[in-house]
Amino acid sequence: MTFLHSAFGIMKMRSAKTLVFYPGANKVTACNFLTRSVFECSSEVIGLLASWDKWASAAEIARDHGWSRSELDAVIPQLLDFSALVTAGSQLAEQESQFSGQWNWGIPTALMHFCVQDSEFMTIEQAEARQIERAGHTVQPDLVLRNSAAAIRLPDALDDNELIALMAQRRTNRTAAAPTITAKQLSDCLFAGMGITGETSNCVGALPLGMTPSGGARNPYEAYVVAPAVEGLEPGVYHYSAVGHDLERISANHLPKVSELVGGQEWADPMPCLVLLCARLDRTMWKYEDANAYRVVLIEAGHIGQNMMLAATRHGLSACPTAALSHSAIKRLLGLGRLTDAPIYALTLSIPETDPRPAAGSIN
Repeated sequence: MTFLHSAFGIMKMRSAKTLVFYPGANKVTACNFLTRSVFECSSEVIGLLASWDKWASAAEIARDHGWSRSELDAVIPQLLDFSALVTAGSQLAEQESQFSGQWNWGIPTALMHFCVQDSEFMTIEQAEARQIERAGHTVQPDLVLRNSAAAIRLPDALDDNELIALMAQRRTNRTAAAPTITAKQLSDCLFAGMGITGETSNCVGALPLGMTPSGGARNPYEAYVVAPAVEGLEPGVYHYSAVGHDLERISANHLPKVSELVGGQEWADPMPCLVLLCARLDRTMWKYEDANAYRVVLIEAGHIGQNMMLAATRHGLSACPTAALSHSAIKRLLGLGRLTDAPIYALTLSIPETDPRPAAGSIN
């Protein structure tokens, strides 16, 4: 039985709407950014995909565009595997529909956003080996820039300044010297990053004011707490409501290892608590159609994370930030099904060991 006489011969398909092409010296590389599928293709295949822009069967394409059955027999299975062709009623077709209806920031931003989901991360040992190898043949760029001797000396920032002294104490220590943290410690960290402190309004209604700046006061972030060992909380997964300053347990099939949510980083497994910062991109998209607003959302995660880290430092905790996230696993755990729900940043909380040496691979 040939391909065109099989079920695929009458199945409705079309070219994917989320394909991007870029040319090379002797090839064209294609990428479906929704599935992160990257493949090489010929100009003939590009022509086929261009002509197959509406739902049609393989038999109809062969009849209307001059492709032979043997040619389509050879290429269609590969194009389906590469997500270059989409079948009607499939999960990918539904994802494309969501993308068309929900994403307002254009193809270039989408290419970056979706292609970095669920990346494969190196172990600390692999990363260190890469750095050592690179240092053997490539000079590192300067990590600081110094002014000349004629530069104007500023007053000592640490002189009698408790806030800056606290900031200077912050360190990333990827150890857990105690099995738990307290609910009060967690509470203060959550409020420092996410707390609502007031309200303002604009032409369309009320807007919450928080502990950190937010573009247009759109406040795109929600915080979720994975709590294996927080005193006063049953082990589980919780949503933090900033407006109520309270936690509500989420129905989850199981409590995963923390490392399963942060790119397999095993140092995170002993941690008693993980805070996940997940953006609801549609909140910011609603006001800002300019794709630069995507940068603003990412910047806001840094504001929130820094406040949480300082509150943790005040309590003698180490808050270890990471952007190495297992995006799909996080979204499944939290029940985040929309295309514009995006895990962006995470922090573990723990009482650190007192060894002043930074943990391997830590961010100081």
